Order: sequence, then C-alpha cells, then structure tokens
Amino acid sequence: MKLQIYHTVNAGLYLWNGRSGLLIDALHGGKRVGFSDTPQKYIGMMRRKEQFFRQDNDLLFTHTHEDHYDGELVQEFLVRNPDSLIYAPGLDRSKVQSVLLEKNIRRIRMRDYIIYAFSTEHDGKKFAGEPHNSYLVCSGEQSLWVGGDAVLYPEFFDQVKGVFPDGRICAAFVMVYQLGGRHGREFLRRLSPERLYLYHLPYPEDDVFHYCRMAEDMMARCGQEGLPVRKLSADTFL
Repeated sequence: MKLQIYHTVNAGLYLWNGRSGLLIDALHGGKRVGFSDTPQKYIGMMRRKEQFFRQDNDLLFTHTHEDHYDGELVQEFLVRNPDSLIYAPGLDRSKVQSVLLEKNIRRIRMRDYIIYAFSTEHDGKKFAGEPHNSYLVCSGEQSLWVGGDAVLYPEFFDQVKGVFPDGRICAAFVMVYQLGGRHGREFLRRLSPERLYLYHLPYPEDDVFHYCRMAEDMMARCGQEGLPVRKLSADTFL
C-alpha cells in the first residue's frame, strides 16, 4: 500500500501504511512560543478513538520542545493506548530498543517502520547541546526525511548515504530556517528527494513571529535557485 501522509499543524505528521500508523511530533503545545497547540478536534479524536486514532499508532518525536511535544497529551495517549511505542531523544519513557550503527546514528523499529535516527544539532545557539534527532523513516520501498529543527550541513548527507546507499527518498519535510541557510539548501540538493515540503508553521492566527511570511520568501528564493518547495497546508493529506 502506498504510504498515506497527513499533516496537522506545526511539525505534526501522521503516517499510515495500511497496517500501522506513526504520529510524528503530533501531540504538542506551541501557542506560547509563536506556534499552535494541538487542535481540540484531534484531542477529541484521540479520546474517542476516531479516524486515524482508531488505528494501532506509535509516537515519534524529533525532540521535546513544547511546539513538538506535550507531556500531558503524550501521557494521556499512552494510558489510552498501552501497547503503543514511543521514541524521542533523551526521553526516559521511550520504550523502543535502538541499534547503534555508528556514532550519532541509530536504527529503530516501530511495528512496520524502520527508522534511522540521526543525532543532529538544534538550530539556535540557545539550544546547543539539547537532544535532537532527524529521521529517515522507511516503510516498504518508500522513505521520508523528517528534519525537525536541525541545522543541516552538506557533509551530513554522507552520513545519510552511508546507511541508505541505494535508497530513494520520496519526500523530505523541512522548516523555514533549513531553507534559509546556504548549507541547508545544499544538503537538500544532495539529498535530492522526489518532493520537498515546507512544514513546521503555525495557524495564521497564532503566527505572531510571521513565520508564514518568512516561508513565502524562502520558497521564492529556493524557486529562483532551482530548488522547488511546496508548502504543506494544515489539516490535509498530501
């Protein structure tokens, strides 16, 4: 089955491969820091086990900043779904065993997904040293790059290629600062995904720091440089 991908808001993604689901950065706060909280409609769906919350789902987080991770929502989800797995860098409650492939690279399995976890640097000096992962998520022959809030360097592509030498990356999800930096754009050219998506944006009514306007500027710049980017719409399937 072709992988189905749904985008909520902020960096929230839901993957469904016909057998199990994976929620990535999808239970979060964020309004206090210029992004959006998890909408009440998704919280209600979780509590009633409706739509994609009816499935067997696991939780994956790039890191535990509040615009990606809400501890209370995560705890509620796990109480309601005690068989679900959770993985995040530096998180004591992670239930997933990982295999160290080489320094800063681990391989994990969450039901039907093989996930390569790359220890990456969070963008911004004030976040230096905080645990953060970027992921290559593989389901059958399809693979996705999830950048989170990482600083991306061109030479980092060699690490990705090292564990995924012959793989084809169907889609990559990146945030505005990864597109804004020359090094990030060069990494993405080397990664060469079939589709490149800009995500990690709040709802317009929560956008006090004007990330949406910044996103339009970065997309225009990338288009001029021959790096086409599509902006994800909130609350939609790709």
